[in-house]
Parts: sequence; structure tokens; C-alpha cells
Amino acid sequence: MAEILLRLTSVLPQLHNLNNTPDERYDSEIRDLVAYIKQFDRNLVSQDLLDNLNPSQHTLSYLFILSFQIEALQNKTKTIIPDEIKPGNDLWAKAVFFLRTFDPIQVRYAGHEWRQLIELIGQAAEIAAKPFLAAQVIKEALLRLNSPGVLTSVHVTFLRLSLLSRSYSHALPILERQIFRFPTSSGQAYRKHIERPSCSEHTLGDTFISDASGFSANLTYRDHAKYFLYGAMIYMALQNWDKALHWLSIVISSPVNDSVTKIMVEAYKKWVLVSLLGHGKRPAPPKLISSHVLKVYQTLSRPYASLADAFERRDFQRLRAEIEIGLSVWRADNNEGLVSQLFRAHKTSLLLKLGRTFSALTTADVGQRTFTPLASSANVEEFVASLVMSGSLDATLLHLHGHGSATMLRFSAPTKFVFNRETLTRTRLVEEGRALGLITDDVYQCSCELKLGNENLQLLSRNQRWPDTLGKGGDDIVGEPDGDLDVDEDIMGDAI
Repeated sequence: MAEILLRLTSVLPQLHNLNNTPDERYDSEIRDLVAYIKQFDRNLVSQDLLDNLNPSQHTLSYLFILSFQIEALQNKTKTIIPDEIKPGNDLWAKAVFFLRTFDPIQVRYAGHEWRQLIELIGQAAEIAAKPFLAAQVIKEALLRLNSPGVLTSVHVTFLRLSLLSRSYSHALPILERQIFRFPTSSGQAYRKHIERPSCSEHTLGDTFISDASGFSANLTYRDHAKYFLYGAMIYMALQNWDKALHWLSIVISSPVNDSVTKIMVEAYKKWVLVSLLGHGKRPAPPKLISSHVLKVYQTLSRPYASLADAFERRDFQRLRAEIEIGLSVWRADNNEGLVSQLFRAHKTSLLLKLGRTFSALTTADVGQRTFTPLASSANVEEFVASLVMSGSLDATLLHLHGHGSATMLRFSAPTKFVFNRETLTRTRLVEEGRALGLITDDVYQCSCELKLGNENLQLLSRNQRWPDTLGKGGDDIVGEPDGDLDVDEDIMGDAI
């Protein structure tokens, strides 16, 4: 047992850092350890062995031994999710401890086992009706892995569990990371691995996350659409209508061959409702959507078009009738919650319209122009106060002296709106700048790879023309090699 434990603890991340071990040597040591563990006699696996391993130092050994124990338990109980792996039990605690403390460098060599453990944790928490416990752990594991920009099946699982547990704000650290890559193909991953080992701190996520590394199950078109639909639904729950609209636009403008998918139609219906809730009207559809696809959307969502038309015409009675008539439709589409918010959004849009016309109004005047005749002044004042406190309405409520309980609503000056709009625009520009920075790094890397490629070097070699009569003839001939040398130096400078 002591000999086995010594071999399992032979590779330590701190030794790599302190001794400045070359990446190539550390890579070889890790691969030898993985090969040894995979040939390990599983009958020798015991609880004592796992207790003597530290997941932050012996990540690969701990992960494989834990996987062996879970597999043995599954074979013994004939169940995929044994009770010991469910929340509150011993193996659950060990799995959670690992996912919160693993070494992100070593785990790059065990992507399949890492993902398998996460999927098991998610299934166990869902069976126990405690999805938040798994969502919390998976979020920490994804952030610890640090693979920016790469979409995996774990991302889709995490968002689904976040929706089930209603932990919407909890999902923001993952959603705010831009996704612009799929796992690379095996050939690309192998080529990049030759240039830089997986254990290098400068290795990008798309290098060690490939279609063969196991960090993600095979992604389909449906997985991509589900990820952005789930993300949009989380932003809807947080009432961040602009981001929800953007994520839904990605789904409904996805390329199609013959016809749209059910997910795309569902996203379009939500896109109509979110447009009304966020902007009070339907914006122009994304230009990427073809006219044929747009007609399909409109045909399959006619009740939503009628609802939007009543909302945009500010016809409160018709809006109420449309909502009541289509109640079964909203329920079948799981959009009843969004539709129920249209009443409040309708009143809010009318108030904002009043702010563009008047500088001040009494709450009684607001009630006559915005609410139904039966609405009391107290209800009107309460609604207006909620909008002011939430920041949806930039105005001030003033109690008038000598007028009983009368209240005046004073709208802010337009310059303040302009200032807020400029601040919001500046914030968005900073966010987009960060995203462009990530893309620029990838473009630069691809440019360097193309410049050093065989095709490019052969082309440069063919284009260079060195005179055979160097040193013979007049000054014009002497000047030609100097120009060629300048070009060659520029090329070498770019390559470096």
C-alpha cells in the first residue's frame, strides 16, 4: 500500500512551479501517472487510499480513485445513482470537495472523468430535489477550470439546473463569459499540443478542450440553441430585458436548412414578449433571419402578434381581452408569467410617454390618463412609487401642502435621461471592448500560425527575386538587393 501511495503522490503541482520543471517534462510525468492509474488493479482500491490523497495536490490520483469507488458501488447496487452519492452522504461530500479544490492544470488530462463526475453530481441532486446544491458546485468547477469562450455540455447542464433551482443571479458569472468557440477537432488540438503542452499555463481553453478530450459530450445544434435559450430565460427572470432579447436573437437567427426547430419557435414567442416588456414595442427582426423563416415564425405565433398589436396601440381593454382569450396558449407555451407582466409594462410605457409630454402631474391626473377609472389614488401612488424606487421611472413624488392627500409627480429633466443613456452606452462599450480583446488574441494567434505555415513560406520564397548579376552593372542593380533585404527583415520581424 505504501508503494502504491508513493506512486500516486509522485506528481505535485508545487514541485513543477518551485523547481521550474520544463513543461515538456511535467507533461510526460503526468501522462505516465495517468497510464499507471488506468492499469491499476481496482481490487486494491480502498477507502484508506482515498483518505491519504489531497485533491488539490494529487488531483488525477484522487479523481481516478474516486471514480473507481463510484463505479464499484454502481456495479454492486445495480443503480446509476447509489444513495452514497446523493447529497448529505460520504461520496457526495468527497465529490464536492474535489470539484471545489482540484488543480486546473492536472485535470486537463482527465476530462472524461471530470465531466462524468459533474454529470453524476447533477443527476444525484436533481433526484433528491436539491438542484441548487449541484448548480453551486458546477459553477465553481467551471470557473476553476477556466476555459473562456468554449461551449461545453457542462454549460448547458449548469444553466438547466440554475433554472430548476431558480438561482438566477448565481448563474451570472458563467453567463457573463462570452462564448464564441466550440471544442476543437482532434486534429487541431493535436497540432496545438505539439506547439505547447496542455500543462502550460499559457495554453488556451480550445487547446485542451477538444472533441476527444472528454470535457464535453458531443454537442449538437440543439445544445447550442438550448444554451442561449436557457441563458435568455435567466435574464428574463432577472428582468434584464436587453440581454434576454440579445440571447433570444441568437437563437431565432441561427442558420437552418429546411425549416425552423421547435426551440427556435419557442424563442421567437419569448422574443415578442420580451420586446414588449423591455421596449414597449416589437423591434425589427434580426437581419440574419431570412424572409422565409420569418414567415414561418409569424404563422406559428399569431396569438402573440395580436397581443403585441393591442399592446402597441395602447388599447388596455383589447389587451385584457387578448390575454384572457389566449390563456390556454400562454400556459401551453410556459409563457403565462411573461404575459402577466404586460399589464404593468403597459402602464409603465404610458407613464414614460406622459413624461415626454408633461413636466409634472398630480397622481389624480396620472390615474385618469393611465389607469382604469376604478383605480384609487392610493393604488396609483403606490404603483408610481414602485417605479421610481426601482429606477424604471426617473421622477420625484411630492406631497402638496394644504391640498389634503394630493401628490404631485414631477418628471426629471431630459438632460438627466441623456446623461444616463451616455453612461449606459459607455459601460456597454467597455464590455464589448473586453470581448473584442479576447477575439483579437485568437486572430493574432491564427495570423502567426498562417505566417509560419509551409504554404506561406513557399509563396514568399517564390516571390523573392535575387539578381544573379549582383555587383555588376550600374547603381540601379546595386540598389535592388537592398530593397529585397528590407522585405526579408520585415518578414522575420513579423514572424518573431
